[in-house]
Amino acid sequence: MVKGVNNYLRVFSTLLIVLLVAPLISAQSIQIGLINQDPDPVHAGSVVEVKFKLENFWQETREEVIVEILPEFPFSLYSGSATKNIGVLEGRQSGSDAVIVDYQIKVDADAVDGDQEIKVSVRVGETEWIYEDTFYIDVKKEKLNLKTYIRSSELITPGSKGKVSIELANAGGYNIEFLELTLLPSGDYKLLSTSNYAYIGDLDSDDTESEEFQIYVSEEISEVKIPVKVVYEINDYTYESEESLKLQLLTEEEAINIGLIKVSYTKQIWLGILIGLVLLFIFRKFKK
Repeated sequence: MVKGVNNYLRVFSTLLIVLLVAPLISAQSIQIGLINQDPDPVHAGSVVEVKFKLENFWQETREEVIVEILPEFPFSLYSGSATKNIGVLEGRQSGSDAVIVDYQIKVDADAVDGDQEIKVSVRVGETEWIYEDTFYIDVKKEKLNLKTYIRSSELITPGSKGKVSIELANAGGYNIEFLELTLLPSGDYKLLSTSNYAYIGDLDSDDTESEEFQIYVSEEISEVKIPVKVVYEINDYTYESEESLKLQLLTEEEAINIGLIKVSYTKQIWLGILIGLVLLFIFRKFKK
């Protein structure tokens, strides 16, 4: 009798152990790994596609398997859902038979250079938790440096009008798209061009583009401040900035001294001729 009871207890204990251990074995047998990121590395401010491989080295799961990506700064989900229901995983579903799960992730423009963490969780059903793992995405942080300045100007002295050439130089590591330049209103100048807006478009790294505007400055202005606004995109991220460009004007005497303005003696010549004629007239009148 005792022997039968002991056998019963052994069988019961074995079954209990199997019931307790089986889910753990099943959990450990489901693995997920990062197999690819495109592009690699991904530039800060860009979108990257990441692909994971989900494998099952044990028996068929009792419930549906759910994969969820858990992005934190500098990552955010770009499209689709963070949670994906894979369905029931068949037993021994691995290698070339593994399930591929992909996501599109946006990398923040302020991300730092190097490997950045992103987490993914896997669970069976709604309640049976499996595990959470951490993967690394290679991020490259290029230097962003768009410079705007006055390249040349026909404005020399106060009270003059002429063309002002504004140049934009892409001294950073990114190619710029959809570049726009706008001259903002200012009491320092009057715009003579038909528009204060110029669309430049693409500006590759280590390249420049310039636009000309016709303006007039009054006689009271000695330093012209030209406020401008630039708007552009890099990897689907929009940037906007405003700054004031300064143009120092010269006095007429300074401009003459350095040869920027040629002195005209036409008035003096005509005045001399007129004085000469008057003196000749007076001389002949008194001579008579």
